[in-house]
Amino acid sequence: MVAMNPTELRTLSALFDCMFPASASVPGASAIGADAYLAGVLAGPYAADLETYRAVCHGLDRASGGSFAQADAGTQHSAITALENGTLRDLREERPGITFDLVLRHLREGLFGDPVHGGNRAMMGWHAVGFPGVEPGFTAEQQRLDYVHPPAARSLRDLPTDTLRKAPAVEVAGGPAPTQEGPTQDGQPRREQPSGEQPWGEADVVIVGGGAVGGFLARKLVMGGLRVVMLEAGATRTGREHRMDELSATAFRNEGGGAKFNREIPTWRRNDGEQATRAIRSQGLETALGGNSVAWGAVAMRFYEDDFRVRSATAARYGADRIPPNSSLADWPLSYDDLAPFYDEAEDLLGVSGQAWTSTGGNPFEAPRHHGYAMPPLRTSGLGELFADAARTCGYHPFPLPAAILTEPFRGRAACTYCSFCSRFGCHVDAKASAQNTVLPEAMNSGLLRIVSGARVLRVLTDGSGRATGVLYRQPDGEERIQLGGTIVLATYTFENVRLLLRSTDSGHARGLGNETGQVGLHYITRQQPAVYGVFGGRRLNRFTGPTAQAQAIADFSADFFDHSDLGFIRGGRIAAFNQYLPTEASAVLPPDVPRWGAAWRDFFVHAFSRTAMLFIDPEILPYASNRLDLDPEYKDDLGQPVTRITFDIHQNERRLTDFLQDKADNLLQRMGATRIWRRPPLTGPISTHDVGGTRMGHDAQSSVIDGFGRVHDTPGLVVLGGSTFVSLPAVNPFLSILALALRAGDKILQDAAR
Repeated sequence: MVAMNPTELRTLSALFDCMFPASASVPGASAIGADAYLAGVLAGPYAADLETYRAVCHGLDRASGGSFAQADAGTQHSAITALENGTLRDLREERPGITFDLVLRHLREGLFGDPVHGGNRAMMGWHAVGFPGVEPGFTAEQQRLDYVHPPAARSLRDLPTDTLRKAPAVEVAGGPAPTQEGPTQDGQPRREQPSGEQPWGEADVVIVGGGAVGGFLARKLVMGGLRVVMLEAGATRTGREHRMDELSATAFRNEGGGAKFNREIPTWRRNDGEQATRAIRSQGLETALGGNSVAWGAVAMRFYEDDFRVRSATAARYGADRIPPNSSLADWPLSYDDLAPFYDEAEDLLGVSGQAWTSTGGNPFEAPRHHGYAMPPLRTSGLGELFADAARTCGYHPFPLPAAILTEPFRGRAACTYCSFCSRFGCHVDAKASAQNTVLPEAMNSGLLRIVSGARVLRVLTDGSGRATGVLYRQPDGEERIQLGGTIVLATYTFENVRLLLRSTDSGHARGLGNETGQVGLHYITRQQPAVYGVFGGRRLNRFTGPTAQAQAIADFSADFFDHSDLGFIRGGRIAAFNQYLPTEASAVLPPDVPRWGAAWRDFFVHAFSRTAMLFIDPEILPYASNRLDLDPEYKDDLGQPVTRITFDIHQNERRLTDFLQDKADNLLQRMGATRIWRRPPLTGPISTHDVGGTRMGHDAQSSVIDGFGRVHDTPGLVVLGGSTFVSLPAVNPFLSILALALRAGDKILQDAAR
């Protein structure tokens, strides 16, 4: 591998030391090892960025009269400012400043990532900000406010070997192992199965996608006696990946998306008049067995009753004219009561901790439940108590978020240890539910499920009558195969569900399957999460202890639980105080008056890391026909297929709602004692992992793609499941509802098969 030359390395070291300079108490970037980290990864995972860095070094030297490293401070500052603004000569950028974003991200990784990756020498970066390092868990006392944690003493390499022992594979004793058609560890292709067009024979059901939807659906179907083949684009894995390693789990590097998503990142534009560009450095999605169920934050909430009839309920209470005229808001083709039994089933499979509403606590707005949760909620941290106390003084009703994280041993899984690494990480004790530690072992043990990994599905196949009969998929070695089945289920993420339908054409579906009425891709919604941050100058919040879902929340401003008569918007949002705050990501959380680099950035972050709270807002973003997904006419993935193009912007209703919710969060932070408060912008990006719509369900084929059971209106034999089927996006995490809808569809598939 070609490396940077000594001149380039000197420029890089000088650049990093200007961006994170030394102070009397904090070492500079090169002393911490950030430049050494980058030099290493440019010969490894970031090799594709090497030429970009060479151009940066050349441009900085040229802007500094020949040598950036030897230039005076003023000249260096001007050159870095040009890089940040996208005006440094000879840089070719898709958008101004994108190269600086890359450099800054890599600097932060070298400063605050685990030392095992080559930076953060002797944990100096962690010591500077007060991060306690890689710990398998924290006690209640260690989560209290103002607890002083000792300096970081260990990284990944220092953990006892049994802490990160190898997790069991998804098969159980006596059951067949998932088929791995990808390369072996030595890089040679596997030939464990006979070659040919269709090695598995015709299945009763073919499931495209081995994530949570595919896994939970597969279990239901094989328990009902059907033969299922699941095609997964990524590799098999245990469900404990990225354990306690912020760098490998980060959305920026997204090693979990390396098999597919990182090669097909969608493009984004706000409207038809803009040129779409890649939504790079956006939220990463997992491409491997178990999908995002390995990396999710594990908040497991049900929708509220009126979330299924938003349009009719709004019109009945306020009049139809209160619905924004450009919104495509609609009611769901099913009710909460229709889904309630499947919420029960999903919670039982996951193992959900929580507190059902009673006179002594819980969420008073929750929909009726037939029984309580399987176990008590996650304990309340010091930050959670601070938030809950402030909420009560305002007359609100704080409650612990229900989470698919065990607080007691459950079906062979251990209870949560309250470590710092949960959302975006696999769980080192299997306390957090994933497809691997819940449904896949039982499904595999049935002998009726075959999992084909490394299978990138290219299109859905149909017969002469237009019925879906199978899929065409590509193996890692380039060979293409066909898998036939009686029912074909698309159970991929929103973007891929839409992309597969649009790419699957036949003589009767020239615009793609499900798209006779032009509905595929319409009504796309992504969650804007306009958080409000607060720094508590005199207090240590220790937010870096405990999982994200160890949170207190209020739903007083969700749905239509408050009067909108005199407000300029409809619907609402949830406000919550989350835990989990890790230094690499946290180093980008800055008030608008703090620059992103230099001494001011260093001083702010060193002080604020252990003192910063975030009130996380989940607003209900309405659907609009102008927000949609289609195939990008220019950008292709690594197979030469068009990537998904996102056209998305928020509208006036959501801007007013965001202002309202941020005002409430601001007031709560003041009551909690924050001394410095700032807000994220109302439009935070095109991808959020709460991405829904595009294959909307409904009774009418003129305004939807599928019916209430996921069956595609214009293509018999084809079912679509997942977030893409949502009609709206309530102020609730969608994961539990996605699973409940999949389980309900599974019942219907079994009923149809029985006939």
